[in-house]
Amino acid sequence: MKVFCSCFLILIVAACNEPVKKNKNPKELFDKIESITGSDNWQLIDGTDTSYIFFSRIGNEVDVYRYNISKGDSINTRMNNIVHQSDSVIWNWDNEKLLLAGVDSNTINWEALNAGKDKYKMIKADSLHISFAFANGHTAIMKKMLPLSTFLVRQQYDYKHGTSYVDSALTFPRRKKKVN
Repeated sequence: MKVFCSCFLILIVAACNEPVKKNKNPKELFDKIESITGSDNWQLIDGTDTSYIFFSRIGNEVDVYRYNISKGDSINTRMNNIVHQSDSVIWNWDNEKLLLAGVDSNTINWEALNAGKDKYKMIKADSLHISFAFANGHTAIMKKMLPLSTFLVRQQYDYKHGTSYVDSALTFPRRKKKVN
């Protein structure tokens, strides 16, 4: 009986000394992701290929819209998302699932849930630029653009009128209507 009690006591002490996992809660992880991507519109410059990515956070989910521009309008829109699943944060990115491997104030590390465990990395260079390193070693630059609605309106206007207001960071204030 003494041996049984001693073994039982040792098991209890060993169980109490088990290290506690420090999982960050999803809100903290999404806050850190948002501190880098914001809920903003980004131009993804990948060599001669250009597309756009819009991040829109709602609670513990980020909707990610990837689109191209043609003739002043958005085309080929693909909706992806970053979600919390089973104590992990997963980015469903262009038919691939990426696991959040780490995030700090300037860097987001993603790991593909494939056999090769491909790695992706986003590094915030400054408030207007993010470096996006793909699994194949290729790096693209993300440049912050105007808010999505303003950007799309200016794209359409520029296409119709041959101007380039979309490249201007200025947002024009509304004029007050004159009351006669």
